[in-house]
Amino acid sequence: MKEVDTWFSHFTDRAEEKMYRTLQRAGEVFVRHARLYGNYKDRTGNLRSSIGYVIVENGSILNENFAPTTKAGTDKATGLREAKKLSRKLANTYSQGMVLICVAGMNYAAYVEAIDSLDVITSAGLKAEDDLRKQLIKIFARING
Repeated sequence: MKEVDTWFSHFTDRAEEKMYRTLQRAGEVFVRHARLYGNYKDRTGNLRSSIGYVIVENGSILNENFAPTTKAGTDKATGLREAKKLSRKLANTYSQGMVLICVAGMNYAAYVEAIDSLDVITSAGLKAEDDLRKQLIKIFARING
């Protein structure tokens, strides 16, 4: 019985690590796409700097990706601060399991998408979701042999 418990523990650890890596990849796809292809004029650098993700497990943040835009002469700190604040607030709502939370932290991001009909993170979210779906299909295909 001890060997079976050890095997299940090892299998669980490997499955959790694979899930973490899969979510991390989807988060990176989201960030890369949103920062490169957002079709809005980012005058201050705040909106693009507010794009990022966190991976949360049982309410604790395991990993995050937030970085300021490389655009010169802009205020990047506000975007970073707002993104981290929003992601931590959302992370607190997930006390069980592992989740990927992708954000545009500036409060006007939804306005830019809805009113101005510009893409801030919608296409990036769809791209990340598609990547995640493909990765999970590969994982389950390998499990099912």
